[in-house]
Amino acid sequence: MIAPKIYSHKYESGLTSQIVLRPNFNQRFFGIIVDFGSADPQEKPGSAHFLEHKLFAKPEGDLSHQFEKLGADVNAMTSFNETMFYCSGIDQNNKLIELLFRLVGEPYFTKENVAKETPIIQQELAMYQDDPSWAIGNNLMIEMFDQSNLGIDVAGTKESIAAITAEDLTQVYQENYLPEKMHFIACGDFSEGQIQSITSLVDKLQKKYLDSSKKAKFSDLQEHGKMRDLVIDSTTDSNMFGLGLRLQNFKKVLSSWELAQILLEIMLESKLSVMSPWFEQMKQAGLVTNSLQISANYTRQGNFVTILGLSPKSPILIDQIKKEIVKPISSKDLVYAKMFFEMQKKEWLAQHERSLNNIPFLAIEMAEGSLDNEDSYANLRNLQAMSFEDYQKFCQSLLEGCEICSVSLRKGK
Repeated sequence: MIAPKIYSHKYESGLTSQIVLRPNFNQRFFGIIVDFGSADPQEKPGSAHFLEHKLFAKPEGDLSHQFEKLGADVNAMTSFNETMFYCSGIDQNNKLIELLFRLVGEPYFTKENVAKETPIIQQELAMYQDDPSWAIGNNLMIEMFDQSNLGIDVAGTKESIAAITAEDLTQVYQENYLPEKMHFIACGDFSEGQIQSITSLVDKLQKKYLDSSKKAKFSDLQEHGKMRDLVIDSTTDSNMFGLGLRLQNFKKVLSSWELAQILLEIMLESKLSVMSPWFEQMKQAGLVTNSLQISANYTRQGNFVTILGLSPKSPILIDQIKKEIVKPISSKDLVYAKMFFEMQKKEWLAQHERSLNNIPFLAIEMAEGSLDNEDSYANLRNLQAMSFEDYQKFCQSLLEGCEICSVSLRKGK
């Protein structure tokens, strides 16, 4: 396993940076990630996502056009605990970095441009709501985390989006877009001179654009939903369903959130994937035909797993999944479970090797890891060295006290 060469730096303001070397690649990637997302404290749900949209607005118009003039792509994304702004191009390194810091560091919120953005974000949310998987996922999150910022969609609600003002965005920005909550990353083929130039330029720009006078705040307040089994009416003929597993704090079991996430996904895939003996039994019983979508997640406000699928008899299948999740591995399935674990360790290693050739993916993963104090390479080494017995023990501990809820659609209502 080969890790790329990384130049790390921490500035006096608290801003951190990484320059990740990938020799012989033409593409250069630059990003700024902020340790603030939709689940973090904000009076009006969706403010973090709205803020991400409006930071592109400048007095002369949409700043993305300036990136395009340089032949670069630019984008942004908001997740539960993070917001990231990033661009990629072939050359013009310094100009791209300057534009990126101006994008993040020069807010321009007016009553007019906020009012113009409101229906755009509402329409974006409405598009998601037409998808049956959104209805399942949204209701699962509310069942697990109630009407908290984690329970509500990243974009907020139609009502909360309409209530957000320029003053709200300014307050949220000033409280959260602070250098000690931000990380800069560059990834590509850079010479020694370019590395020094980038490090110096970032120092100059963060002093120009970022306010280091305020102290950053974090919150891990956790809300608890009702954890019910719901059946909701649907205007479609979809027979989609979902389960939500609310879990204890991963750090009580492992020092790494990321490694706990990986182990849980491996364990659940071993029990429920198309390769498992259980899936074959469910298939023969006519309960399932397509693979299940399994995702483990960690946030400051709570750790959880979602499982989505399709079934003509979802109540029966949901019950079978619940039993399979908590059931100990039987002696007859032990050989398969060990084989699957070893196979998944190889798959994660292969996935890591593939990621080295995908500059944006590699940079975003490393930037996210930097905020969580995660070392993906150390986690991968620990996974490769882990015994099946330790893997079993960790998974049992991670599932201890697990609560499960479910949501399924009632067709044609």
